[in-house]
Order: sequence, then C-alpha cells, then structure tokens
Amino acid sequence: MSSWRLTVQPYAVPLRRPLETAYGSTTLRRGALVSLIAPDGTIGHGELACLPQRPTHSLQDALQLLAACAFDLHNGTPPETILNHWARWDEAGTAARAALETALLDLRARQYGCSLAELLTPTPRPSIAVNAVITASDCDAAATAAAAARDAGYRVIKLKVGMAARGEEEIARVAAVRAAIGPDIALRLDANGAWTPEQAITMLRRLADYNLALVEQPVPAWDIEGLARVRRSVSVPIAADEAVTSREAVEQLCVAEAVDALVLKLPVVGGITVAHALAELAARHQCAIVVTSVFETGIGLAAAMHTAAAVPGELLACGLATASSLVTTLVTGLPEPVHGQLAIPHDEPGLGVALDKEALRFCADLMEDRHAITHARD
Repeated sequence: MSSWRLTVQPYAVPLRRPLETAYGSTTLRRGALVSLIAPDGTIGHGELACLPQRPTHSLQDALQLLAACAFDLHNGTPPETILNHWARWDEAGTAARAALETALLDLRARQYGCSLAELLTPTPRPSIAVNAVITASDCDAAATAAAAARDAGYRVIKLKVGMAARGEEEIARVAAVRAAIGPDIALRLDANGAWTPEQAITMLRRLADYNLALVEQPVPAWDIEGLARVRRSVSVPIAADEAVTSREAVEQLCVAEAVDALVLKLPVVGGITVAHALAELAARHQCAIVVTSVFETGIGLAAAMHTAAAVPGELLACGLATASSLVTTLVTGLPEPVHGQLAIPHDEPGLGVALDKEALRFCADLMEDRHAITHARD
C-alpha cells in the first residue's frame, strides 16, 4: 500500500485594491495551497494563509512545517496522528496546522460523500449572513464603498478603523459611512487593536450617535483587562479578534467578562476542529461567534464557510465576503454573497470547490518560494 502524500503550491495573488488596516497597507496576498493524497487516491485540499501584513518569515516557517509533515506522512505517520500531536502553536504553526487539517477533513468528507459542514454536524446551517468590509482610509472612498455594499443587499457593514492620525478624522469617516448606508444597516468597527483603553472609551462614547452594532478588538490583544474596562464603560457590544488564539485565551476573555462576541479565524486558532471547540466554549459563556477570513483564497474561504455553517451557539454575520478583494480565488464553484447571504455548498462532497489550474499557473509564486517546500513522493 502506498503512503500518504502532501504537495504544496505557493501562490501570490494580487488584491484588486490595497488592503488598509491599522497594521498598514498591502497589495499582494501570499500563501500556499496544499493537497493531501490518501493511499486510496482520494485528494483533499487545504490552504496555508498566514495573516496578511506579517513578516515573510511566518510564511516561510509554516512552509517548512508542512515540509516536515510531508516527510512524516511519506514515512507512514497518519495525518490524524500528526494533528493530534501538534506541537507548534505560534503564528506559523497554527496556520500550517489549519492547512493540513482542512485538507484532511475535505478528504474525509469526499470519502464519505458529504459536505464538510455535514461531516462536522448532522444539521449544518444552509446559509450564513455575511458582512461587507470597508478598508479604504479615504473618507469619500469609504462612503462610496459602503453605499455600494448597501445597494448589493448587505445588512451588516464593517469599517476598518484605527488608521487616522486624529480622532476627528476617524469620527468623520464613521459619520460618512453611516450617512451613506442610512440608519437601518448594522455598522461594525474593527480597530485591530490600535487604541489604548482610554482612547477606545473616548472614541466609542463620541461615536455613540452612529448606532454601532459591534466593535472588534478596540485595544491590543494582550490587554484583556483593558478590553474588559472598555466593555464596562461603553454601550456598544465588544468583540475580541486578535486576542482569540487558544482555548486558554478564550477562557480568560470570558472569565474577565471582556467580550460579547469572539471572532474565529482558522489559521489563527489552528484549524476547523479547534474553532468548533472554541465556539462550544463561547456558547457556554453566552458569547456569540463571528467566523472571519484572513483574506485567503477560495480553499480557505470555503473551509471557513463550512465551519460557520457547523459551529454551535449564536452566529453573527460573518466576515466571509472577501473573495471580491482578490484578482482570483484560485478555485471554481465558490459561492458568492447574494443580498448579504452565502449559501453553503452541499451538492458536492467536501469543500464543494475545485482548483482553477489556469489561475494557479498565473499566480504561482515560483520565483521566491519554489524551493521552500519538499514534496513527498512515492
């Protein structure tokens, strides 16, 4: 019997417009698609998607981890064993684990003839609500993008904040977006940890007139006490995003009563089953869940969609309407948002998408990364 095999194809996908957040601006999404081949020939796909706007070494470290996985698989270690004994839980490690686990679950669902969501739960959600995300730092551009999202049927719009040099500029941008979308569309903010607790309290009190539905990560991820203080001091619900990295982190956030919602990102927490377990923990603390992308391509997005369809507890509108930010998703069959809803693909087994080989050839990042991964071979 032949062994398991793992192949990895790095990519570099241009964004249609710069991604602007409190971390800076980027125009290129780098990552890798992985293919796991079982001894019976069944193939499952996953995606390595370290956070954007991070140093290149995170991606390189993750590629080396997958190279080690490829070696172990080729030498007879089952993928479940590798995942169950995973030792690297830093940024590169969680992204690599998420990629391998997604490929394995896609493969298993294909073997069973069911969707990945159905593999996770017998009664997945048939569709999920999604929010539009606005990253433009210019006031007029942000308002124009928000109006377009409203016209496309989105009922929830998220605005990236924390980029302005002065508070007045931040407030003017929020005001412009609220004016563009009207009073009935839910407006969220995402500060990516850019404010101190004092700045966040001051800013959110000044923004109270704009009827904010949720504010994600107003203070740095490490400052759980500060996050709890912000939540006690303002009327708007608070979500943790960058702070959601592990079970221990979620327990600390919930015990501190620091959040109303948790944002789950598969490459950050370490994969689909970890995200599902964190959602179960959140539900026990009456904390809502948002599943969000990291602007990955179609394999990672499909995995996040199936995860959102299967997690227990209260699910808010998810940050999974990001495919249009990329020149290509590298797949075919990925559902597109319709009036702010994503239908989960159930007609095809596994993730329900297929690799777009022509797009892969176009975006393969062979110049920098072709020697970064070792492919296991028979």
